[in-house]
Amino acid sequence: MKPVIQTSAGMIESQARTRSGRILDVGCGYGFFLREMMRRGWQVEGIEISPIGRAYAVQKWGMEIHSRPLEELGLPENRFDVITLFYVIEHVSDPIGLMKEVHRILKPGGLIFLRWPHSTPIIRFIGPFSRYLDLYHTPYHLFDFNPSTIKKLLAHCGFADPQTRIGGHTLPHDRLGRWASIFFGRLGETLFSLSGGNIILPGVSKSTYGFKD
Repeated sequence: MKPVIQTSAGMIESQARTRSGRILDVGCGYGFFLREMMRRGWQVEGIEISPIGRAYAVQKWGMEIHSRPLEELGLPENRFDVITLFYVIEHVSDPIGLMKEVHRILKPGGLIFLRWPHSTPIIRFIGPFSRYLDLYHTPYHLFDFNPSTIKKLLAHCGFADPQTRIGGHTLPHDRLGRWASIFFGRLGETLFSLSGGNIILPGVSKSTYGFKD
């Protein structure tokens, strides 16, 4: 995740209305992204229902990490400058409810930032061979968004000017997965840049951000 974390941190700081505000990472895992933002001067807070990831973030860096889902916490309104969700939106049973709660606890003008997979184009392209790749990660991935549907989701929940970008790629441990991620990730970034943001390569993970009205 290191290339994704570094690219996303830079993207957030280029778009957020503050450079050292309060940030919440929903599904923060072991806290590596929050560690990067802490290093950059942000006040960090996380949510992680996995006890292993949560314990690591708390014990390693002394972070404040909540153990329950966001919708159950009842956090104060207008609390955060930025809220991030890395590979979370595809797992939840009620994406609209989650996005509305994110909207409620963001400050006016606050930034939401999502990183999400886009598996359907690959599955349609390789057909029956897709079952060997488990791209939907059944039963864990409940939704598969595309740039149009993720934009509609954010707009429906009150976020202004949602934008989707290609940026950063994961580095899986297996050689084939790592090669594919690097190749298609860099190809997607190059096409996006050369086209002035008009070409968003299908199939590769994407980053979307928007602002609370």
